[in-house]
Amino acid sequence: MKAELHLKKARRFMATAKRLHLVDDFEAIMWANMHICTHWINAVFHENDLTAESYDFEHSWHLERCDDPERIRNGLDQDMQTLLDTLTVFEALRTTYVRGPGPYGPEVLERSYDDLERVRLITQKHFPEL
Repeated sequence: MKAELHLKKARRFMATAKRLHLVDDFEAIMWANMHICTHWINAVFHENDLTAESYDFEHSWHLERCDDPERIRNGLDQDMQTLLDTLTVFEALRTTYVRGPGPYGPEVLERSYDDLERVRLITQKHFPEL
């Protein structure tokens, strides 16, 4: 998928998440935040020619499934590693709080928003219009 389409999808998820209730819909908001980050990460990796447009990260552990994982490893600077690390954290949050039995409550959104902001700042370096 082209980087611009990833950015458009992220914008739609953002618009949807803003309409949700912070307490009643916190799981859906966290899920949306993860997808926003995933789209931003894919856009950055495509833009930096670390992944082909035909390969999108769905989960960080899919690194080995791409055509050229060595190209990604060789291109991982601090920002790129931070993006992958943040995706891993989101996946753990999703497993614990959205899919799993983690204690329910909107408090988990604080971490979700922190990670969203971390990914946004890095993405904005590559896409200033973000």
